[in-house]
Amino acid sequence: MGFVTVNQKALVVIPKPVRDKCGIEPGDRLKVTYDEKDDTVIMKKIRDVKEISASVFGMWKDNKFDFDNVRLSTDDRIKKLLANKLQ
Repeated sequence: MGFVTVNQKALVVIPKPVRDKCGIEPGDRLKVTYDEKDDTVIMKKIRDVKEISASVFGMWKDNKFDFDNVRLSTDDRIKKLLANKLQ
């Protein structure tokens, strides 16, 4: 455990004992959330891309976000851009 101070750029340094215990290294991704009930900031190390995808999809799912429609419209836009570039 340790204490940190938020600097002027809203950055914090995770104390070395915590980084060592969690295996956090430079370049690792952390998911940061806020628990209103406990007034707590939570950081969770993301171990693979699937965790990030599931988290993001979960946010969209709650808002009735249709990922398949967005993917299809994005695919069409990419195809058009590529077609224009190849001409």
